[in-house]
Amino acid sequence: MSFVVIGTNHIHSPIGIRERFAFPKKSLGTALKCLITCEGIEAAVILSTCNRVELYAHTRDADKGIKALKEFLSDYHHQAPVTIEPYLYAHRDREAVSHLFRVASGIDSQIIGEPQVLEQVRFAYEEAERSGCTDSLVATTFSRAIETGMRVRKETLISQGETSIGGIVLRLIKEKLGTLKDKKIVIVGVGKVAESLVQCLKREQRGAVVIVSNRASEKAGEIARAVGGEAVNFTLLNQNLIRADAVISATGSPHLVIGKEDIAEVLRHKQKNAPGQSLLIIDLAVPRDVAPEVKHMEGITLFCLDDLDFIIRRTVDRRKQEILRALRIIREEVEELWIRKSLESAPEPALLL
Repeated sequence: MSFVVIGTNHIHSPIGIRERFAFPKKSLGTALKCLITCEGIEAAVILSTCNRVELYAHTRDADKGIKALKEFLSDYHHQAPVTIEPYLYAHRDREAVSHLFRVASGIDSQIIGEPQVLEQVRFAYEEAERSGCTDSLVATTFSRAIETGMRVRKETLISQGETSIGGIVLRLIKEKLGTLKDKKIVIVGVGKVAESLVQCLKREQRGAVVIVSNRASEKAGEIARAVGGEAVNFTLLNQNLIRADAVISATGSPHLVIGKEDIAEVLRHKQKNAPGQSLLIIDLAVPRDVAPEVKHMEGITLFCLDDLDFIIRRTVDRRKQEILRALRIIREEVEELWIRKSLESAPEPALLL
């Protein structure tokens, strides 16, 4: 029996590839139940975030299990294997466990030490458990990964400084606009990214903040009130974009939220009301919320997740020593778990007659 993982992340593939293979939260349970029907797959967990898509499994045979996971990923998303094969990595047994521990600890994140990935690992495991897709090996390994992630954050300074996507985005906005004072910021979506942004905005001198949501407005209103902002329905998105200086979109929609035609209309109104006015758009969704071709329209500056690396790299150098400390903890935890697993799986000695 083997523990294996296949996947791709922000290092191995561009966002255009990752978004094709993302698993929306709403359909994760269905995908898991399909996955464990694959031959040789005993139990499985799917981790799908903005920066990674990974399939973990307990399998009877490592090679056959990895092959089954790759075939499932391609078949489920109706993509030819050749589309993703160059971007995939695969690990087995000890290396797979080590990879999971690194992910949970934030070492493998785009923003080193970011806290959100630990909750994403926890959610992925709990969703697999709710769907009846786990077993004792998967349960033990993921529980230990979560504990390791917590230990790394407790015993190192890996999460000190700016580690939230909200803080990174806010820094980008200030670099591009110069100041937040008298600026209108539109946030599309009411998930963790919106909450992170609002937490950062609380500390800033700012202009108007508008939260746009197509769901019940209760949560949007709660987030908006935290910064003295306003919550509006999605039907009023374009109307608010016309007056916006910056828009951050981070919904969980499987389809485009802002199309080329929408931006063209917004630009027409902007030019009519204030010639020369531009719009900064930051698309943090996977799949993307904003049509990529918008980037080439005059008056628009568009960034997606992959474009944030030039800011994120500045934070990595400050954490190099903490990364080394985190890696030592991970090696220690993997070693202890692997020794225990080996002892548990060892055959009972024959009784002497």
